[in-house]
Amino acid sequence: MNAPTIDKLLRCFDRGYLNPATPTEQIKAAMEPLFSVLEPLAPLKSNNDAKAIWIKIPRGDISEYDSYEDKLEAGEVDTYKEYEARWQEDYPDGYKWYELIIAEHFNKNGTLAFRAVGLGNVTIISAIMDKDTPEYNRAEDAAVELCEYLTAAAKEAIEKLRDGSYNAEVNANLPYQFKTGVIHRSKLWEKEPAQKEFDLEGLSSKTLSTFKNLLSSGRNDETAIGRLNTMTANDFFRACAIGYKACGYDDAELAPVDQYFAHADGRDEGLSGRGFGLNAGPGIDFDDPAAWEDWYFHREQRGGHPWEVIGGGNSTHVDLAVCHDRQTLDWKVRCGKMTEEEAAAHPCGYYFLVAGKHRAKEAVAFYTALSAAEMPVILRDAEEILARFEGTDYVGIVPHSVIPKYCEGMFPEKYGPVIDFMHVYEEEIGLYGDQIEWLPLEEAKLT
Repeated sequence: MNAPTIDKLLRCFDRGYLNPATPTEQIKAAMEPLFSVLEPLAPLKSNNDAKAIWIKIPRGDISEYDSYEDKLEAGEVDTYKEYEARWQEDYPDGYKWYELIIAEHFNKNGTLAFRAVGLGNVTIISAIMDKDTPEYNRAEDAAVELCEYLTAAAKEAIEKLRDGSYNAEVNANLPYQFKTGVIHRSKLWEKEPAQKEFDLEGLSSKTLSTFKNLLSSGRNDETAIGRLNTMTANDFFRACAIGYKACGYDDAELAPVDQYFAHADGRDEGLSGRGFGLNAGPGIDFDDPAAWEDWYFHREQRGGHPWEVIGGGNSTHVDLAVCHDRQTLDWKVRCGKMTEEEAAAHPCGYYFLVAGKHRAKEAVAFYTALSAAEMPVILRDAEEILARFEGTDYVGIVPHSVIPKYCEGMFPEKYGPVIDFMHVYEEEIGLYGDQIEWLPLEEAKLT
């Protein structure tokens, strides 16, 4: 058993996931010893149906690697010396680490419903166990062979867990590519000054000062700002235009609605009459408060992005949402937190909410400009954004198998909100040194 062989077998699975299928008897039989060996392993804290354990596979010698002739024919190397260097690059250590994951779920009557086996980021088996008709699996031979190898490796890991050496070895020797950690942003800036320029996004010192003053004044609080009794579509588009100007966009000569369509997502849920598909519609009178109110509270088109005023990806856009107290009050009534009579007596009105912590410069520009225009506005994640600009927060370091986005839940509360994430590589490990704080791994336990 060696790492190059394991990797060749893993390449038989062309996707990182598999849809559940009814397994053949051969796959069922191949899984049985593996699940039996791992039966004493306690499940993960986050998922009672899943278990995970790290295994070490020797790299073997170069004869186990893809053949020199194949690499030469594929144009990946020109000389045997390059071939040796490529092998050393792919397998720099005597062992390669893999996280072995199994999952098992039972029906309410106790019968086995599902089993899965994964190695690293590759799903090897995803099996519906309570159906009788097996489905074709073109990688069956590879799955069966891998189960045999993994059973032997899992047995060795369980033995180490029993003698008390497993967790210490994993914590001491697991490569950084698999670990989660944090680095204080100020330390990151010390080591890489260009990162500070990147994080500040070109925000001017004047805008930053204004932003800090707004936060210190307590005005970024929905209870501390006024309300607009009425709203129109043009009010919304003009607010957008104020924000676009503050961002330095060079199309102020356009009508506000045209600026909106130049920069926004455009799926406006029938607001303008210029949408398409599910967002198609006749539009509303841009200057009529009653038309706005009818659209705002009773529109049929849903699922668009009318508030995405600077278009982008899931995390790289800016919203200028129009909020109304009636929405919050209705929710409190439904949840029993307020009576209908109390809600009816509560002051109501419109206000703006800016959101865009991953387009922070533009989000802050919108927020400060609308505040200067004396519009009721708050900024979501304002303290987190300020900490980013001042370098007082932490940047999350995630395993190479994790896309460095939407990872907030991976970090303990003691580090505060972590909103930026990164991978580190060999050169950064040498550069940052002990400035990285690696989070403790979840310890494997026996039941």
